[in-house]
Amino acid sequence: MKDNDAMVSTNAVSRRTVVQAAAWSLPVIAAAATIPMAAASVNCVATVSSATASYAKLSATSAVFTWTNIFGDGKDLTLTLVSVPNGATNMTINQTNNFILDPAMQGGEAQPSVRLSMDTVDLRNIAGGQRVTFSFAFDGAPTTVDALSYTIKDIDGVQALDGLGGAERVYLSEGTGTYNSDWIRGQGTGANPWRPFTGAPNSEVIPSSGAGNVAVSLPQASAFSLTFVANNSGRSINDRPNQNIWVGPFSFTAVNPACVL
Repeated sequence: MKDNDAMVSTNAVSRRTVVQAAAWSLPVIAAAATIPMAAASVNCVATVSSATASYAKLSATSAVFTWTNIFGDGKDLTLTLVSVPNGATNMTINQTNNFILDPAMQGGEAQPSVRLSMDTVDLRNIAGGQRVTFSFAFDGAPTTVDALSYTIKDIDGVQALDGLGGAERVYLSEGTGTYNSDWIRGQGTGANPWRPFTGAPNSEVIPSSGAGNVAVSLPQASAFSLTFVANNSGRSINDRPNQNIWVGPFSFTAVNPACVL
């Protein structure tokens, strides 16, 4: 904001019926007799964070979090990230820094978060960027998780010439966000992205501040996308730094499909 094993529970969640032993039910007892004894040690629910997952950056445009043996049945849960260019070509994906898992202080906390990084090609006000798709899978098959939450950090930037706010803008396919309205405005949609308010106290958020953060939550998710674009025309012609935000950590509850009727 964990150890998977420490956070694992066998409690059911409200949207699913989890298989339970019923001592008073003879048919259930008979059925249970056919299940291998190892199944008794399999957990049905796990509440976890990406802070305790393994992470692999496969390229500048692909990466994966892995929770190994998350339910004690030898099967893994993954969160895969895939990025593609979005919109105009005034911004390109930074090959070195994009998808680095960065533990440094950003957004007021030192928690491992995925860095999204873009290079400025030119200063036209045309909103180039990248779209990142996040997809959950269990044992290689798509799966849905519950109560997903994460933070988008360090949305800032020099005010763009369109008059709508700072350079960096972010919007989602799913999810709602809370934020400091003294710094951030918008609804996180393509038509009204989260962006620095035109009256923000300055153009950059320092790493120890959470002023440029948006805390995102989804009741359920199997896949969603985050689009990060930049309007850099408010800068001088010789001032073309790369643009960065950080995303994470991700926390959620997962249910073992083997326990769901």
